[in-house]
Amino acid sequence: MSLIQEKFTSLFSNFEVNTQPRPDGGILLTLRSEEGKVFKRSISYQQLHAGDQLSWVISAIRRDLAEQASELPQISMLQSQQRFALPTYHSA
Repeated sequence: MSLIQEKFTSLFSNFEVNTQPRPDGGILLTLRSEEGKVFKRSISYQQLHAGDQLSWVISAIRRDLAEQASELPQISMLQSQQRFALPTYHSA
């Protein structure tokens, strides 16, 4: 198991993790849930080797997985939040 696959396996322990090399030096990350749902993400060489870009990719993957699992609130729930007017400023 490669170091990159070990890293993603530890980050996404609830999934079966598979990484495949890409011609540009990046990887194709495949996550398979216990229910059999498959999530794929292409990660470039630059994203893998720049710390801030890699943490952004990991956050984006977690967000997308949460969205797939319907853990995000529905739009109708967000729209029902109380609205109020924004402050207005007048020049003297």
